[in-house]
Amino acid sequence: MKKRFPILALLFALVVALPPVTSGRREKFDVVKLAEGVYAVVRRDPPGFAVESNSLFVIGDDGVIVVDSQSNLAATRETLAALRKLTDKPVRYVVNTHWHDDHVVGNQVYAEAFPGVAFVAHAATRGYLPTKGAAARKSWHEGGLPQFVEQLRNILKGGVNSKGEPLDDEQRASLASDIALGEGYMTVPADFRPALPTVTLEDKLTIFQGEREVDVLYLGRGHTSGDVVVYLPREGVVAAGDLVVWPVPFVGSDQSHVGDWGATLERLLALKASTIVPGHGPVMHDDSYPRLVERLMDSIKQQTESAVARGETLEQARKSVNLEDFRKLFAGDSKVRNTLFSVYVVGPAVESAFNDAAAKR
Repeated sequence: MKKRFPILALLFALVVALPPVTSGRREKFDVVKLAEGVYAVVRRDPPGFAVESNSLFVIGDDGVIVVDSQSNLAATRETLAALRKLTDKPVRYVVNTHWHDDHVVGNQVYAEAFPGVAFVAHAATRGYLPTKGAAARKSWHEGGLPQFVEQLRNILKGGVNSKGEPLDDEQRASLASDIALGEGYMTVPADFRPALPTVTLEDKLTIFQGEREVDVLYLGRGHTSGDVVVYLPREGVVAAGDLVVWPVPFVGSDQSHVGDWGATLERLLALKASTIVPGHGPVMHDDSYPRLVERLMDSIKQQTESAVARGETLEQARKSVNLEDFRKLFAGDSKVRNTLFSVYVVGPAVESAFNDAAAKR
């Protein structure tokens, strides 16, 4: 992926049927009530290369738990303003499901608004952010990001895609969203340092809000090596982070672990949650989409392990691993989703699974 899609690889490294039960429409997101005191902040951005994270509010008797902040301070302030319409109780915990910028940059907003707020994440996230994360952010903001946004503007202005075909309405909406989100990314300085986790876990951390139990769980590697999910057993709600991204999974060739992802999703689904809040995409009330992602990851793993066993190189494995049936299931006839599947699944997922399989040998 790094060789074929350098700009998109950097973008990934930093940042992819709603019921009409909301507390009001917002310009950029909906606030969806899931249970008493539990609300999902669900972004309305169309599918595209650029993304902004969903959040979860868990409002207790004396404070609030927020799951994930956003990619820039303005976007997080908008999310906090939505919380303020629900309650004036202080935010006591912010849980970051993993280390990508669209889930952590806005930590600063909560740190400024609520002195003493605790930031919770996996230990791997704490290790990544000030090291590899800082270097990737600096490289992206000083190099790839301005060119990426300008490239998108030119495509939208020219009205044709990379194949010289006229843009359809879906492509235009996706590009406009990518540009707006990209401009949000550009408000973050290259040397920005997100507020780091102050509480880390390796396996499980439980926070109690009176009688409500909120479990922060590490179920295994997948989207990153530091993914956590937030599970409310009584309410049957789980915030899955980017282990579940709709409409196409986001895979990183050097950060994701396709070899483990399917098994991690199986553990998530074993929680038997009735409501799944993905890192990006609509609230889900059954497990059909996560099951499809699990099947995809398991197929990539099995096909790639067979390729490695045959002695194939990575480039040979890219050709022998066949994902066309899954492409139809995830993308259908959508040009946008087909492009996303090519960029965020076909290229990086085979490389990720190849690396995992090679490491085992």
